[in-house]
Amino acid sequence: MEAPKFSVLIANYNNAHLIGQALDSIKRQTIQDFEVIVVDDGSTDNSRSAVEAEMASFGGRLRYIYQSNGGVASARNAAIMASSGSYLTFLDPDDYWHAERLEAHAAILDQNEAVGLCCSDFDRLHEDGHVEQHFSRWVPFPNFPFEQRISREDSLRWLLAVNFIGTNGVTIRRRCVQAVGLFTESYRQAEDYDYWLRCAVNTEFYVIPRVLHTYRIHQGGLTKNFLENCEYSQRVVLYFAETYEGFIGSHGLGGAVRSAIARRWYEIGNLSFEGGDIRKAFGSYLTGLRSEISFPNVLRFLSVAARKTIRLGTFGSLSRERLARHS
Repeated sequence: MEAPKFSVLIANYNNAHLIGQALDSIKRQTIQDFEVIVVDDGSTDNSRSAVEAEMASFGGRLRYIYQSNGGVASARNAAIMASSGSYLTFLDPDDYWHAERLEAHAAILDQNEAVGLCCSDFDRLHEDGHVEQHFSRWVPFPNFPFEQRISREDSLRWLLAVNFIGTNGVTIRRRCVQAVGLFTESYRQAEDYDYWLRCAVNTEFYVIPRVLHTYRIHQGGLTKNFLENCEYSQRVVLYFAETYEGFIGSHGLGGAVRSAIARRWYEIGNLSFEGGDIRKAFGSYLTGLRSEISFPNVLRFLSVAARKTIRLGTFGSLSRERLARHS
């Protein structure tokens, strides 16, 4: 039996109420040359019956695999190992694709053999119905190389500056997956960021500035914990810098890596400050200063430290005034 063009990989955990919409968005694709693999990561709801109810409509192209709970990276790895398509692509069970999603990605990968990873823009749908376009928020750079092949070095530079990739908007050529390997299961968050960085070492990227899927923002979801996500992202970058030290040095990426590490320490500091952990905040700022010895970074440290010190002083004055007023 001939392998399909696409393997659509879904890692599911307790999304029985939403996975039907995700699967329906796959059925509506303008390209129908695909297999769908749902790996259920130990769900305790009726996910199995929700998926099985859709099997007949897929005509044998939908597979359901159950495993004990091991996390999203483990579930994605199980789906990768069970897949057979030329192109591997991801869809979370609580999100959905637009009808041309597969066709748009196939057009790029079919015509650009050197490109191993293609990604596209998406809408972020909040629980209150508010919608924002991902690239307009996270890639405010006028020179971002949309709609062109991006070299490994430039892909890494942009990824280190901002993780512009949404997992549901990614398609990866099988040979790239074979070179990169599997997702790192020890990461509770940012396992996708780690994977994109590793992909960039191995292949060229292509970014489509067109909204081709919708991503739901859940108030109780993992993505709500910005501090934890930022800390995991920093862990990913630090490990990447150590593991790929030779590649980074030989391709002139040392400055980009150091800048990314310093910038993320400031982000951790800011989030810690807003959460009330002042000691951790200023400790992170100092670590950020030590991470990159450069004039711009010294200015950044002085600016951040001065602003936070002023805020602390203002808060202290207001607190004393309130105490005096009530004494």
